[in-house]
Amino acid sequence: MSYTALDSIQWGGVPKIGVSFGYDSRRSGSAMQYRIYVTVAPLTGASYFGYPIYLSVTVDGGSVCSGHTLKAASPSRWSSAIEYDSGWVTAAGAVGTAPLGIRLYSGSGSARDDSYGYALPVERVEDIGDFSLTAGDAVIGQTGTLTLTRPGYGYSFTFSYVLGSASGTLSSAALRTVSSSAGRVVYQWTVPESLAGELPETTHGTGTVTVKVYSGGTPVGSLSAAFTAYVPETMRPTAALTTEVVNDGTAAESWGLCVQGVSRIRYAATAAAQGGASVRSVQFRFAGQELTGTTGTTAVIGISGTLRPTVTVTDSRGRTTTVSGTPVTVCEYHTPVITASGVVRCGADGTEKDDGAYLKVRCAASCSEVQGHNSVQVRARMRPMGGQWSGYTELLNGAEQLLGGGLSPTASYEVELSAVDAVGGVRTVRYTASTSQVTMHLRSGGKGAAFGKYSEGERLECAWPAVFYGDVAVSGALTVNGETVEALAYPVGSVRLTDSAASPETADGLTWESVETGIAGVYGWRRTS
Repeated sequence: MSYTALDSIQWGGVPKIGVSFGYDSRRSGSAMQYRIYVTVAPLTGASYFGYPIYLSVTVDGGSVCSGHTLKAASPSRWSSAIEYDSGWVTAAGAVGTAPLGIRLYSGSGSARDDSYGYALPVERVEDIGDFSLTAGDAVIGQTGTLTLTRPGYGYSFTFSYVLGSASGTLSSAALRTVSSSAGRVVYQWTVPESLAGELPETTHGTGTVTVKVYSGGTPVGSLSAAFTAYVPETMRPTAALTTEVVNDGTAAESWGLCVQGVSRIRYAATAAAQGGASVRSVQFRFAGQELTGTTGTTAVIGISGTLRPTVTVTDSRGRTTTVSGTPVTVCEYHTPVITASGVVRCGADGTEKDDGAYLKVRCAASCSEVQGHNSVQVRARMRPMGGQWSGYTELLNGAEQLLGGGLSPTASYEVELSAVDAVGGVRTVRYTASTSQVTMHLRSGGKGAAFGKYSEGERLECAWPAVFYGDVAVSGALTVNGETVEALAYPVGSVRLTDSAASPETADGLTWESVETGIAGVYGWRRTS
């Protein structure tokens, strides 16, 4: 067997045992390979050693064998050499020299235990294939790592990078050695912030780092490694927001207040993207409403409370930033409420009479406070049944007051009581003051009849309570005090809730305007007439 001899020793005291060490080596790409040989000489004659002999070998810090039995306790004498061959062992990181450690030891009563150390030579190569480069993923503007594996010393390097259309070189000052051992060097480099501009519509992209290798100033070759560059989370769009209350000439404008069901909000936003990105969208949100764009005005605000407007900016990378504006206090408001009302015929002194020439009316109402600014006024108007309305007469809130004079006992009169507040909200109720009472009256011409009153049209009328003991069918419109059932259910100014974004369809000529509810999937409609 041909190999390079390392050492020959006399192991132990009595008897001394001859042991020799040797090795063979070869290069395998960027790694060195070694083959370790241990030979124990024969022990003959009068000498004997009735104990085991164990072997442990390490190469470049890596274990080759541990506790390998060269000889068992028996025999105590041997006439032929005992040989050990490790086979080829790879020392991937060997640089300059590779340390070899050999330990010979015994047991079972023997105290022999000796270790030996040697330096195995590392062959230098001039082939770039013996190098390897890896690049760790990195956050733009922060540090990344470059790991270079090399077969030995005596080389120099230059590094460069490419990402998209951007490229650059890394000077020695831009590289910081993090660790260097056993042919493996880890560098740290700062990923330029300018690379974010190469990724305007994504949060990460793939670049390449290239190292050129020189040996004694002569280029040996180059190799490259891919890395993923991530746009930092802090690189998000910026935004600012201002708002103002819009009252469109209503009383709330002079009060300087934002009022539920009356006021709107006008906003202006500024937005900017970072790191080469662009602004994709700007969304304003307030009181359940959402508008798109940097400026705009909401619909009438449908809820009350201290509410905070926000604007959300989304950039071309899909990243968002949300900022809040100054909170807006929306004063609670609802149309006036008529708490009590009534209309009866009476005489000039106010005494109730079914044939009275006067009407005694009463209307009591309340309204939303709106921080002490709002007030309510009650009023009345009247007309003969089917005739023209009179002008409004102002009433004292909750007090009885006389209307008319000279009213015919054979005619009915409609009376409309209204509550109007300073905001402009209106609530109305209607009454009919019937004719004076008669048991039955037939209209001239025979096409009208009435019970409990005078007939006033070509129809059947009844002024007294009625009881029907059979089915009652209504084929036309059903009205109460001159108003349809729907109109009574939703007086002017009241809000109707639906699950549809379309305006309510009615057959009674009612009109509606949209109001915000602040509840997803629930739509509000305020009756306007």
